[in-house]
Amino acid sequence: MSTFYIIRHAEKQKGDFHNPDLRHQDEPISPKGKQDSQRLWCFFADKQISAIYISEYLRTAQTIEYVADQLGLTPTIDKRLNEMDNGLFEGMSSEETQRTYPDIWEIYRQRKEDFRFPEGETAEEARKRIAEILEEKQSAHDHDKAGIIFVCHDGLIRVLMCHIMNLPVYQRGNFRVDFCGIMEITYQPDYDALKLIRFNHTID
Repeated sequence: MSTFYIIRHAEKQKGDFHNPDLRHQDEPISPKGKQDSQRLWCFFADKQISAIYISEYLRTAQTIEYVADQLGLTPTIDKRLNEMDNGLFEGMSSEETQRTYPDIWEIYRQRKEDFRFPEGETAEEARKRIAEILEEKQSAHDHDKAGIIFVCHDGLIRVLMCHIMNLPVYQRGNFRVDFCGIMEITYQPDYDALKLIRFNHTID
């Protein structure tokens, strides 16, 4: 049975760190974020981990750096772990998005249907890619019988919760994920399904 640990990155620094390749802000973690990320080792010190996968964002690499060093593992970047692409919403305040895209904002606010961010993606597309990488890595590492760490982002983790709980993706706003929050899930081969063990677990 494979065990997956999905972690939200640590707290980000404030400021303008726009990355044109990502089309998003690519903030490094803050000093507090670094302290919190090092405390993750308290959770993983007694666990066997065979691989670490991170998104293309700097903050995911920095979040897991200390744990990876302790485990002697080099994280692998996989862009499928990138945050949901909110397209032209990126960098806009709530007031700006309401004024510029009133119809889309209303769909977003009501949480009754999926939608595409302008020049971005839908939540269903994000769900498919996070589900795809979990299925792929489960097959690739099933013989290890050790855990796999994924470090990614708030929106993507909330979409994953909808996937696991068999909920519509537009209900993702009902979940909260804290910085360095840990989700633990296992794959159940007898049922060909994922089982939620813990969600948003943080280290005090």
